[in-house]
Amino acid sequence: METPINKPYDKDWCYYSDLPSPIHYLNMKEPILIQHKSYPDNRGSYTPIPLDIEDINWTQCSISTNDKEGTFRGMHYQTNPPQTKYIKVIKGSIIDFIYDLNTGELYYYTLNSDNALLIPNHFAHGFLTLEDNTIVTYLVEGEWNPNSEKSIVWHTIEELKKIVQENTVGELIISDKDANGK
Repeated sequence: METPINKPYDKDWCYYSDLPSPIHYLNMKEPILIQHKSYPDNRGSYTPIPLDIEDINWTQCSISTNDKEGTFRGMHYQTNPPQTKYIKVIKGSIIDFIYDLNTGELYYYTLNSDNALLIPNHFAHGFLTLEDNTIVTYLVEGEWNPNSEKSIVWHTIEELKKIVQENTVGELIISDKDANGK
């Protein structure tokens, strides 16, 4: 399902601007797109990332560096413990894909350094880089457990396959693990 970034707030959606402020959203079922407030000056910019998201205990921060446009990572999830993720692009831009494991619904968003995505723990996650030298950081709730790590073969989700193919210039860059699933 294509979900525009500027979708207004309703009961199933939260759109925040003017962060930082506490985010209170109990029993999160849908992703939350967060529009960050940045403070630019002659040196660049400063963007605070709020960590006071109710009932989430961040246990890991990871950084993904992606040298080339057309790099695909995903569709990953973990079953024990399931992991809530906070995805923030530091440099470049991506199409971020999340797949609801309960409903089979696909959501996708264009993310850049101005926004972030909070993903509930019942979603598989992946992204496609839209620029060379894209850097993405993740905050993760729940310790990594390699024995419960899983992935969905990306091209088995028809809508995802179509979007990736339409937005890839040249050959798709993907690991063997992500190409074949686990």
